[in-house]
Amino acid sequence: MKRLVFLVSLVALVGVAQAETLKGRIAAVSQQAGTIQIEVGGEGGAVSKVVVRTNAGTRYDGASGLEDLGPPDLIEVQREPGQPAGSIKKIVFGLPPGVEIDVRELLAVMTGAEPYQLYDARPAKRFGEGHIPGAQSAFPKDQDFLAKLPQDKNVLLVFYCGGPTCPFTGVAVKKAQEAGYTHLKGFQAGLPGWKKAKLPVHAEASWLAKNLDPQHVILDVRGKADSDRAHIQGAVAMPTTELQAMTRRFIDQQTVAQLPGVSDLRAPVIVYADSHTSKDALLAYKELRSWGYANTTVLKDGFAAWQTAGLPTESGPAAAQIVFEKKLAPGAIAPEEFMALQQAGDAVLVIDVRSDQEVAAGKIAGARHVPLEKLEDAAAELPRDQEILVYCANGIRAEMAHQTLNGMGIKNRYLNETVSIGKDGNYKL
Repeated sequence: MKRLVFLVSLVALVGVAQAETLKGRIAAVSQQAGTIQIEVGGEGGAVSKVVVRTNAGTRYDGASGLEDLGPPDLIEVQREPGQPAGSIKKIVFGLPPGVEIDVRELLAVMTGAEPYQLYDARPAKRFGEGHIPGAQSAFPKDQDFLAKLPQDKNVLLVFYCGGPTCPFTGVAVKKAQEAGYTHLKGFQAGLPGWKKAKLPVHAEASWLAKNLDPQHVILDVRGKADSDRAHIQGAVAMPTTELQAMTRRFIDQQTVAQLPGVSDLRAPVIVYADSHTSKDALLAYKELRSWGYANTTVLKDGFAAWQTAGLPTESGPAAAQIVFEKKLAPGAIAPEEFMALQQAGDAVLVIDVRSDQEVAAGKIAGARHVPLEKLEDAAAELPRDQEILVYCANGIRAEMAHQTLNGMGIKNRYLNETVSIGKDGNYKL
């Protein structure tokens, strides 16, 4: 009897030792594969990406299920190493009673007669690339945070950050409250909630001036005559009327909406007209967001202010074609190299981690199909003396597969591109 109790206790202790808790922000979610990729902090501020599998037994706290999770949510995962998550908790930061406002209430503040100040409580480097119109940067961990607030402590102050799982709205409200400010509100949905409502997001000219490179798509959406006279350095002339015509064509032809040369829906796209209130700028933003380009922004103050500030411009006709170069993430392979290696035959093993349903409609010739959710189980059968290349439909699951294989000591690279595959095995990136 004592021996049995000892063995049961030993098994329990081993189980506890194996259990692990992971806490991090979601980088990507694959509904098809039931997987989540999270960014977990390590020693010295290092960040690593970890893939978490889910199944029917995964319990959720603060979310109805996988469909209720997405970037940049902060979650805590309980799991046994190598096993699907036992539980996932969505960590949400609350605000004092009566402080939180929703997007409609924020719009009422912004369009009302009462004076107010709107503050973006995220780190300053995030502010430049995109923020709610009219906001000022005020990161509560900066020493000069209170100096950025108005002297009148009765004026309405509204703070926001990166959404309900971002703590800085609450931190900013608390610091302002302790400093004697009496009229405080927090837009807890933050920038993700603002984007979800399809409302305009502004980019700062100072940020864009540092990013005039092929990794950023800059669209001059004014009329052709205006862009021909002068335009931002590196901008492409694409009038709003042309974007609207493309939308109609996509609908008529029942094809996927896509900017020519920009298959990556996460690409940073900046549109501008003479001012950020221009009808052309606002309509162009609306079109591109409806196509799925989540990182589209409108240049604050537009081209007129850009010229006045003496920032880089060019005269003569702007380029007519977009040349976008996606910055390769660690472990990603350039499209040209992928195609060359894939056509080399036995030199590499190409793995398709899409679902059975997707593969039934077409698979790259010679590729081995291993759905992402089954990759760990199949890893023992993978060769160790052959280069492995992984792909999916758009790079999200491929990156998760890359992280999974890396964690098992299997060298591989992945394709971070949108892939269109025919029944005959031919494909287009």
